[in-house]
Amino acid sequence: MKKNLVLASLLFICGISFITILPNGSIFFGMGCGFIGVAIVNFYKYIYRLNPKNKIKYEEYLKNEQNNLNDERKIMLREKSGRITYIVMFIVLTILNIVFTFIGVEKWITITLWVVIAFKYICGVAVFYYLAKKL
Repeated sequence: MKKNLVLASLLFICGISFITILPNGSIFFGMGCGFIGVAIVNFYKYIYRLNPKNKIKYEEYLKNEQNNLNDERKIMLREKSGRITYIVMFIVLTILNIVFTFIGVEKWITITLWVVIAFKYICGVAVFYYLAKKL
């Protein structure tokens, strides 16, 4: 729980520095506001969990979370959903790249998408062989 407090503090400091150092209207200003928002939510959760009347709820939450992480059915469902998402995104990226090629989008965008597709495929194969050797 202390780790969350340290992370929230770092996010808050980064957010303040992005807002004060960089000009308004830039992407970094938006990122700074986002960091501050996430830090405030994390501070609120930390304070909420420290409250003695919420301690039982928090302990139940941690117990349920541990059970969900170690439940074999949920592990299988997470792995299957990850595989299906991988396949769907591979197909979507390929179709999107073909459409971009036909409508005449700039060449560097099309090449970048093809590189992402190749990287995704190579990474999937590499992870498969790594896990096959490990298990």
